[in-house]
Amino acid sequence: MSPKFELKRASPKFAKFAIFVLICITIFFIFYYIFIDLGNNKINQVERIDDILEKYKRYEAGAVINIYSNKTENIYKVEQIVDEDYSKLIIKEPSNISGMTIEKKNNTLKITNSLLNVEKCYNNQTDLMNNFLFLNVFVKEYEETMPEIEQSDEEIKVKIKLENNNTYVKSKELIIDRLTGKPKKLIIKDNTNQDKICIIYNDISI
Repeated sequence: MSPKFELKRASPKFAKFAIFVLICITIFFIFYYIFIDLGNNKINQVERIDDILEKYKRYEAGAVINIYSNKTENIYKVEQIVDEDYSKLIIKEPSNISGMTIEKKNNTLKITNSLLNVEKCYNNQTDLMNNFLFLNVFVKEYEETMPEIEQSDEEIKVKIKLENNNTYVKSKELIIDRLTGKPKKLIIKDNTNQDKICIIYNDISI
């Protein structure tokens, strides 16, 4: 005769223990996903943005700068050349100041107007040295602040708040093309969160 096997009901204590173990395992995986896996993804995203911004310390770009003042808007077409701590801005339009350059090297700022044959140099002027129109300055500020980062399928937005005495430059928002890693737009806001300057990058070599 073949042996008979009987199924025995689990004791109430064992059943409770099994349920407790299953609950613990479920909580563990939820905790891992939320705090570990998503945390690692966030770190990887920040590392990627760090790598993208690091390239902005050296670039050449054609850009349009919109400056908003009360009810007026002034538009300038410019060229920017940046190499680490060296930066140069060349104004292309409007025609009445075409060729004007703003050049910063080490602790010297030089402003040249070729039409008027005028050249001025400033040394160790902190306020003048902080030329907020350049991306390398944004990268430095990004490294010194706690940025806010938003991402979509097409764009990366990097927002920073500045602690300074300049009421016209209190925060910045850089919009990056997620596919190419190139900057699309830099928006500078005042202390009332109004747009004061918008720089649109039409052509940039990094």
